[in-house]
Amino acid sequence: MRLQSGRSRHIRFAFAVAVLFVIALALPPVRTKIKALAHEADVAWFGEHLQDVWGHFALGEDWARVHPLRQPQDYAWLDDAGPSPVRIAHALGDSGGPEANSVAAMRRAVAAGMRLLEVDLSLEAGGELRCAHDPGTPRAAQACTFESLMAALPAGAWVVLDIKSDFAATGERVVQALRADGRARQVVFQLYRPEDVALFKRWQAQLDLPGPIVTAYLSHRSVDTVAREGARLGVRAFTLPMWRLAAFSHRPDGLSMFVHPVHDCEAWHEAQAARVRGIYTRTDVRCGHG
Repeated sequence: MRLQSGRSRHIRFAFAVAVLFVIALALPPVRTKIKALAHEADVAWFGEHLQDVWGHFALGEDWARVHPLRQPQDYAWLDDAGPSPVRIAHALGDSGGPEANSVAAMRRAVAAGMRLLEVDLSLEAGGELRCAHDPGTPRAAQACTFESLMAALPAGAWVVLDIKSDFAATGERVVQALRADGRARQVVFQLYRPEDVALFKRWQAQLDLPGPIVTAYLSHRSVDTVAREGARLGVRAFTLPMWRLAAFSHRPDGLSMFVHPVHDCEAWHEAQAARVRGIYTRTDVRCGHG
């Protein structure tokens, strides 16, 4: 009788969490708060299992059907990155600052010893690849473009793309630019959804692109699922948001973990305690880094 009572409580709790997910989708004004509460409950009780089921069956995000990348992938950018935690310059090192996603910020990051440089990239209506978090951002006088960023990029450094506009269209424009530029080996793609993998394979067949990062930033599946499937695909780098660290319980062998954002020492030390390979951070955040 006691066992049945315990099962009933779990069933009722699971139903309540499912209801919260439905409400979160139905009420945009309170969606963020409700989704956060639902996610916390899902992590605590089910290890993101409810999110995994919802993402798979309701939203159709199926990583298991994706075929692996060709092997071996070129992960020199990861192998040569130095000791942990490797610092990736978030928005070229000035995330949240007045010079975010600028060539000037990139140069400061490089001067500070950072060799992995993440940039927000948006494809504008006229075909320009703008270093900007949001498409349609007013163009500053010294606005960074993908071409100007690559022209300023030193040898021995890599640009990590955070594509903010349509992935397929933006990626195609990047490939066009790299055909002319000839520096494809210095550009690391981040892949967000299962369908991104097939596109990346096509681009990698045309250019000598290095091994990509699979990121859970936009995924509706559990971080354990995305990490496991990324490793199966032959990907060696996986990025997840700091707020989802508590849900990451099964780390595949050989998969390097990166987290974002790490903009203060509290987050830095939390990331170190989680034994991450690297962090997306600002140039001015040091926290005892050598």
